[in-house]
Amino acid sequence: MLREVVQELLAAYRDLRRHLAHELRNPDDAADIAQSSFEKVYTRASATAGGMEAIEFPRALLFHTARNLCIDAGRHRQTEQAWLAASTAEHLEAAAPSAEQVASQRQLLARVAALLEQLPPRRRDVFVLFKVYGYSREEIAGRLGITEAAVAKHVVRATLDCAAGLTELASHGAAQPAAIPPAHHKPQLAGSHAS
Repeated sequence: MLREVVQELLAAYRDLRRHLAHELRNPDDAADIAQSSFEKVYTRASATAGGMEAIEFPRALLFHTARNLCIDAGRHRQTEQAWLAASTAEHLEAAAPSAEQVASQRQLLARVAALLEQLPPRRRDVFVLFKVYGYSREEIAGRLGITEAAVAKHVVRATLDCAAGLTELASHGAAQPAAIPPAHHKPQLAGSHAS
């Protein structure tokens, strides 16, 4: 009798996996739930006084157990998604700048732009190409027709000028600027060829 019940469970197990794979549309989840269902039914049968004979309809019990495990997995997934949504919302809320911070950063950006405008045009151009757009000294020198040493000199002087200007701004209570991320694309330099 034990062998017959185990054979019936194994035959039902194959059908159960196919059914779960179709319903869940995820073969990995289907395999996990089918395996857990089989284990639960087999453990339950082994623990009962009558053994396997106490299970009158093994196939029905296997499918019923799988259905309950699917419901549990769905509840767990919903709880997990709700927690993730709440956690993400809190994180975004905490990371979002306040209106005052945005206004302060805009004012500071306007001041930094004014600082850059005060630089001599060649120094400003070299500085922006190097610091903002990420061109190398060699690229800037080649495109602008100056030496790499001249590029380095312009970058150093522009950096010192900007640092002095920012120090002056900070002494007047302006917020420190956030790091400016590099631009996504480099502008064409004068005299450059489209590549």
